[in-house]
Amino acid sequence: MMKNNNPNISVIGTVAGRGGLETVLTHVLTSSIINRDLNISFFIFRKVEFKDFFANLKDVKVYQTNLTNNLLCLLRLMIFLVFFQGDAVVIMTPNIIPVANLIKKIFLKRYRIISWMHNSNQDQALDYTKLNKAEDHLAISNEIKQEIVNEGVAPEQIKVIFNPIKPEQRTILPLENECRFIYISRILLDGQKNLRGLLNCLSNLSGKWTFEIYGKGPDFAEAQRLVEQKPNLKDKVIFKGWVSDPWKQIKNANALLLNSNYEGFGMVLAEAMSYGVPCISSDCVAGPSDIIKQGVNGFLYPVNDEEALHVYLQKFVSHQVNFDSQTVKSSIDFLYENQYDERFVKVIEDFLK
Repeated sequence: MMKNNNPNISVIGTVAGRGGLETVLTHVLTSSIINRDLNISFFIFRKVEFKDFFANLKDVKVYQTNLTNNLLCLLRLMIFLVFFQGDAVVIMTPNIIPVANLIKKIFLKRYRIISWMHNSNQDQALDYTKLNKAEDHLAISNEIKQEIVNEGVAPEQIKVIFNPIKPEQRTILPLENECRFIYISRILLDGQKNLRGLLNCLSNLSGKWTFEIYGKGPDFAEAQRLVEQKPNLKDKVIFKGWVSDPWKQIKNANALLLNSNYEGFGMVLAEAMSYGVPCISSDCVAGPSDIIKQGVNGFLYPVNDEEALHVYLQKFVSHQVNFDSQTVKSSIDFLYENQYDERFVKVIEDFLK
């Protein structure tokens, strides 16, 4: 039931409960600007692993479930769509889009189908071929927009909205007498995050530096063993484990590092910059090239180019680069929440015209 005459929108998808996607969703669902103009709810397709995700959603209409069986989850979704009287469904999972399309045709539903992908199609779990069953598309980076275009979708059906970042008053300053690198992400030695390549490159650095790793993942124990085996790493790499808000713990940092083979957006890059911390990242699909301005707020290097990465790392260790914290912060003005929220509302309203 609508609270007013604003468009009624339901976001549909699956979340684990922790991570960059959850941060974005929490903001969109609770934003005063977005909720001023849109009645927005969240339909969760399957059981959420980490229940603390719901702590900040107490005033949001959330359709929760404890189901994990695919068929039961699908049946529940179909029932929801049949009775949904809203204006649009914003779908984060490609496989759900054809279902929404079918229900719309059979039951003559008026809702508009909008896709909202949060990772590159290099993620094998995402089948981008299903996206042509949606009528409009939200893209969180220009590269993801291009991937959608490559599936035969007309560019005018796709709007790049990026992801929202909270502006921070606090500034995390660099150390002057040594170099502290930080990493905040899942511990995956290979595949998406390619932490192994980053550790190999760090092991060849000379000078005074440390590397703090915030996060857990399936390769956590193996990563610790790898560090212990390398003399130039074992006394310099510190594993912090999973921390709910690592930025509260980080007092100083010279640069955040990301060596991914692919990303959805690279939220952690923008989060670092909101504190004035420059970043060194692979120029992977998708996101880093939208965030990093070469030499202004960090450095980009080609994916798997450890030689180029080594050059940038050594420049930081040798204090051959000096980034202005306020310049780094202002370089991502277009991502800060107020601008994002107005952009999100305008795009949805334009889709519904």
